[in-house]
Amino acid sequence: MTATSAAHTSFVLDRRFKASAARVFAAWADPATKLRWSDCHAETNAAEFSMDFRPGGFELYRSRLPDGTQLAVDKVFLDIVPNARIVFAYSMAANGKAFSASLVTVEFSDTPGGSTLKLTEQLAYLDGHMDIEQRRRGTEEGLDRLLLDVHVTVEVGELLGQLQRRA
Repeated sequence: MTATSAAHTSFVLDRRFKASAARVFAAWADPATKLRWSDCHAETNAAEFSMDFRPGGFELYRSRLPDGTQLAVDKVFLDIVPNARIVFAYSMAANGKAFSASLVTVEFSDTPGGSTLKLTEQLAYLDGHMDIEQRRRGTEEGLDRLLLDVHVTVEVGELLGQLQRRA
């Protein structure tokens, strides 16, 4: 690949939740909740994070990897349909050099006993950078933390409800 090449790829991930689509959507919409689950890898922690969750709004994420690399993620929300869909575009840069740009669609659907989430990411890797398995794995790790966060929140809420009814 040349110094100005672009390589394109995509992937789709699905998750089933024991919670409504509205509850799962809320975990994307609330900045504090999103920060709890959205780091793409366990060794990555946000040094700076802000989010304006609305069409045309931005999300900014900055972190330092264990090897000292400065990671920047800049996102813009393109379309938001409450409890049903989020479409956003984002770019990633390491030490100030962009290495990928993506378009992501997240779809939420209620199902008997819970909901499903379908995430489709279309990527352009820039200038010879290509880490599809790492990107997919990082996204899977984030979705697994989302699943855990939503289920723990639901279970704690149910336990609190039971305790209040007993009191």
